Amino acid sequence: MLSWCPLGAGDGRGVMSMLRKRWGQTGGFAVAAMLSLAAAGCAAPPAPPEFTAPAPAEGENYAAYVAGRFAVENGDPRAADLLLEAARQDPGNMEILHRAFLALITAGRMSEAVAVAETLARRDAHNGIVELVLAVDAFARKDFDVALAHQERIGSGGFESLIGPILKAWVLAAKGDRKSALGALERLRTVAALRPFALAHTAYILDFLGDEEAAAAAYKEALESGQLSSLQPVVSYAAFLQKHGRATEALAVIEQYALMFRDSGYLETARNRLVAGQPIEVATTTPQSALALVLFRAARELERQEVRQPAIIYARLATHLTPQSDEARLRLAGMLADAEMYDAALGVLDAIGRQSPEYGAARMQVAWIYERSGDSEAAIGALTDYLTSEPDNIRAWATLGDIYRGQEKFRDAARAYTKAITGLGKDSEVEPWFLYFARGIAYERQGEWEIAETDLLKALELNPDEPQVLNYLGYSWIDRGIHLQRGTELIKKAAALRPNDGFIIDSLGWAYYLRGDYDEAVQTLERAVQLEPTDPTINDHLGDAYWRVGREMEARFQWRHALAFGPEKESDRKRIADKLDFGLDYADARAVH
Repeated sequence: MLSWCPLGAGDGRGVMSMLRKRWGQTGGFAVAAMLSLAAAGCAAPPAPPEFTAPAPAEGENYAAYVAGRFAVENGDPRAADLLLEAARQDPGNMEILHRAFLALITAGRMSEAVAVAETLARRDAHNGIVELVLAVDAFARKDFDVALAHQERIGSGGFESLIGPILKAWVLAAKGDRKSALGALERLRTVAALRPFALAHTAYILDFLGDEEAAAAAYKEALESGQLSSLQPVVSYAAFLQKHGRATEALAVIEQYALMFRDSGYLETARNRLVAGQPIEVATTTPQSALALVLFRAARELERQEVRQPAIIYARLATHLTPQSDEARLRLAGMLADAEMYDAALGVLDAIGRQSPEYGAARMQVAWIYERSGDSEAAIGALTDYLTSEPDNIRAWATLGDIYRGQEKFRDAARAYTKAITGLGKDSEVEPWFLYFARGIAYERQGEWEIAETDLLKALELNPDEPQVLNYLGYSWIDRGIHLQRGTELIKKAAALRPNDGFIIDSLGWAYYLRGDYDEAVQTLERAVQLEPTDPTINDHLGDAYWRVGREMEARFQWRHALAFGPEKESDRKRIADKLDFGLDYADARAVH
């Protein structure tokens, strides 16, 4: 089976499933095995607690409270105002005030949130998140003594066990207290899973304080520990070496890790800047930006667990620390969009001006947000407007192609990809193989198979070990009854490279089926269904295979599943219904005639 996801989405969620031919997960993680904080002794993240106090009495205040809670759960921007109104009507109810406080942070209304946090603290209704907000706000204002006072009251549960010590260390470093700053990280060194953070931030702090010899030793210790939690220490070390006139060593460090993490755009960007003689830009040069990295890390982990509001709260705190960082805005906007808070995400992106290096990325993200929210016309408009002034941006053309493809406007998609391919000599940001692959999909979907095959073969030539290309080309051949042996070999290779991709395993099973190897098809398709149990096409395929080996009752069971999971095309629904009513042989004969 063929599977797809768009280039511009980053995490693969930019456009939902568009058709049966979806090409599998793009991967692209900067680090192959990122440390999971949840598995690192932080299994109970400091999410804003669910209060057990009784709800307000019914009446006007009760209505405002319920409306506010409903608004929070649905990402409604009115949530904060509704809860503030409920708190005004019941000024003694700290539960309502606390929920209003959380809603204010989620909405990015930080000055109001801080004011409410101060009220909660005065009324002794504070907890870890209240103290964290007050500490971060003071740190952002460089009121270090106040930040320290609040940090001491944050607590040590969940992510606070990581954030608290690092916050304290950076506040002390900002005050110039080297010894105490490094001492604050010692408790992290004693926890195996948190030790990488202690090693990395020790190096960042020594680098910030200008202790070249000690910083160099600390960076080496962090890298040689074999316990990196991200690639940030690698790039920060390279920036440190470059800053001290050791650019050749810096390049060697980047290239060493680039061999291990071949898909890392972060390493590629650092390398390109080194080669061009430009300073490597890192987010560990100031105390505030270094702490923001940790907050974003917590936010990403919470988002991965689909704990949306706490994730956004941490991300909002990170951007509060780095108000000039457009990169931080991009991250925050992505999280807001994932929470389907589209208006809030667009508001964050609108703050990224044309002069910013991140402006192009912002416009592409704006387009994806419009697409995800169902406004396809606005999505196309956002990109075409941007491309009017920046016609050489290959990534923007590729993103436009992705969006057209998601809308099944395959001819327009092919034209956009052609624009990107034409400009390949000017920009290496997009992998050439992807552009040929995506254009090949667009041509194939509009029925121009010969041109599509040429593009898919070119993509295979450029990237012979890419599972998506192997699967798509192999399946396309088999589905047309051509090159069955070679197509099967391509899919076998894709399955070996990505053994847990249900769509690729389905392709392999279907290849066996079309070649008449029904027993092998059954075994393979059963595994595909285990990997993707709700996909209608895979269930349909398994039903066909069961029928061919005489397991007719099980075949009908799978076909019923296939119908229940909702095939996109009416013709597919009718074909499966015919199989249920009359059997596979009749349905196949009917399809031929």
